[in-house]
Amino acid sequence: MKRRPLPLNALRAFEVAGRLESFTKASHELNVTQGAVSRQVQHLEDVLGRQLFERHHRRLKLTRPGRNLLSSLTAAFDSIELAVSRIENRPDDTQLKVLSPLTFAMRWIVPRLGRFQMEHPDLQVQLGTYSDDAAPVDFNETDIAIRFADTPGDQLVHEFLTGERLLPVCHPNLAKELKTPEDLGRVTLLHCSAQREDWRIWLKGTGIEGVDPDRGPVFATLDMAMEAAASGFGAVISDPAMIGEYVVTNRLTVPFDLPVDSPYAYSLCYPEGRLERRKVRAFRDWLMTEIRMETDKRKLLQKESGAE
Repeated sequence: MKRRPLPLNALRAFEVAGRLESFTKASHELNVTQGAVSRQVQHLEDVLGRQLFERHHRRLKLTRPGRNLLSSLTAAFDSIELAVSRIENRPDDTQLKVLSPLTFAMRWIVPRLGRFQMEHPDLQVQLGTYSDDAAPVDFNETDIAIRFADTPGDQLVHEFLTGERLLPVCHPNLAKELKTPEDLGRVTLLHCSAQREDWRIWLKGTGIEGVDPDRGPVFATLDMAMEAAASGFGAVISDPAMIGEYVVTNRLTVPFDLPVDSPYAYSLCYPEGRLERRKVRAFRDWLMTEIRMETDKRKLLQKESGAE
């Protein structure tokens, strides 16, 4: 489609004048004379056949068409400025932006990230986090993301990383007071968000009755809920892969080894063709290898435990 010719200088002059509500201030920003700004705006009004400003003594007031045009132009110029800034300032080949759920980032990626940096010292990782699993990812600002969901809900490429196994965890002192799973009915149940139903899923999967899955405080993230459990506040449902540090420091333990598979899973997601970028391929291959090593180690431990 052929684009119609637009008076770009006039549009720019109007956007600055409208944003600053002053021809004088606009002339300072654009480094031209006040008269030049006024003439450009007048030219734009002539082209459009609409008055964009009400001109009062020492004051400008946008008309309704002027307000509508200003809103669109400001957004357009902001977008152009951002695109140019990305090209000028971001070293695309070496800066890697990764987005991950907060708990997965804290408990899984961060402890292992040093190995990735040793393998790829030329890459600079920027690890961002989110707590809303349903929030969309802006892949103009993110190279690759880790998502946590039951089923992929978009047109992106999704690669399965690992499932989630649910188990109750609590402070060792509290665990000593729990003789049977039904005893969980008399302790505080901690939840990681109002949308997640981990306790309900685990209780249904194990067939345990007499425990109300809905009671207890709700935390914004699993990391917050685990900290509360580690302080002795109550018990929380978590994946064993997320509590390694807590177990080593004797702050959390699993009172009942009754794992239930969650319907949720972690996956790598990215737009089609994104793996053509060397840095993205490097992170994807590294993370897949780390996941595979962790899975193999867990299977070996389970096998040895069964042999005993």
